[in-house]
Amino acid sequence: MKKILVIGLAILATGCSNNKMIIADNGKKNIQNMQEADLSSGFQTLKKAPLCCDSLSELNYQIITEAGKFDFVITPQNEAFNFTTGKSFVKGIALPVVDGTIKMTLSSPIAAGVFVPTLLILDEQHKALQRYSEETIKYDSASLLKADRLFADIEFPAVFADGRRAKYLLVLTTEEAMQSTTKLAPQKQLAAEVGRADLFYKTQPIAHTATGVVRLTFDYTPGSRNLATRIVTEAPNGSQKAQVKVAAQSITATVATEAGAVINNSIQPESEAMFLTLIEQAVKDGDYEKALRLVKQAERAGSAKALNTLLKYQ
Repeated sequence: MKKILVIGLAILATGCSNNKMIIADNGKKNIQNMQEADLSSGFQTLKKAPLCCDSLSELNYQIITEAGKFDFVITPQNEAFNFTTGKSFVKGIALPVVDGTIKMTLSSPIAAGVFVPTLLILDEQHKALQRYSEETIKYDSASLLKADRLFADIEFPAVFADGRRAKYLLVLTTEEAMQSTTKLAPQKQLAAEVGRADLFYKTQPIAHTATGVVRLTFDYTPGSRNLATRIVTEAPNGSQKAQVKVAAQSITATVATEAGAVINNSIQPESEAMFLTLIEQAVKDGDYEKALRLVKQAERAGSAKALNTLLKYQ
């Protein structure tokens, strides 16, 4: 049974898919520390790691709810899965519901080593729709504003030509990639461009790793069935509980008044179940304002059960 987690992503100020280098945000030292100190350790850990499951439907998937940057590290704590391209640690992502296209950029910074990503787009049945690998994800040499990295600028439709919807994204690597290396741009060319010697520059080829840092940046227009993008899941503290006591009768009347503005579309079962659980918990916590807010969000996403859940547990 897959687990789906809700995450909020920072919205890019420009609202576009321009991907600022991950090192610029996190610093070279931090990125270096996030990469493996002993590159061989990741391979050994991967070799010994038990497989998480037999089916892609059993992987954990994090929901993308807002456009913007999403930084993560593939570590030995990630699930290990045996793909046709070999065993790999994997990051599962649940894509947003979009009417048009999803634009996405990928950065994998080069430090002591580099994680070479392969992206798999899956449909709602967890079947492969599209694969992005070395043909798309290429070496991008350092400049004044960015360090050496692997980079790709990707765009794919929310619904493919055969009618299948892009529902999930997997980030993994391959056995072939892990056995290869990346050669950096010559130091003289780099120094002339940036006016200094880059701290990460190495004359020998850079080893590819089983783990590493990845940044994805998403740019899209939410579809009419998209989930509410800002879901407050923090439980209120004692003082908030005492202050927030809205009568259930008033909440019901407010929801009924706004019912005409609700977009009546279908909602994914797992998403609706998430909303219903949050509504139930909010009512049990006595946070009726939060419960009402969740009802409104769930109904706009297409839920027909949200209001009944509120009335049931009030």
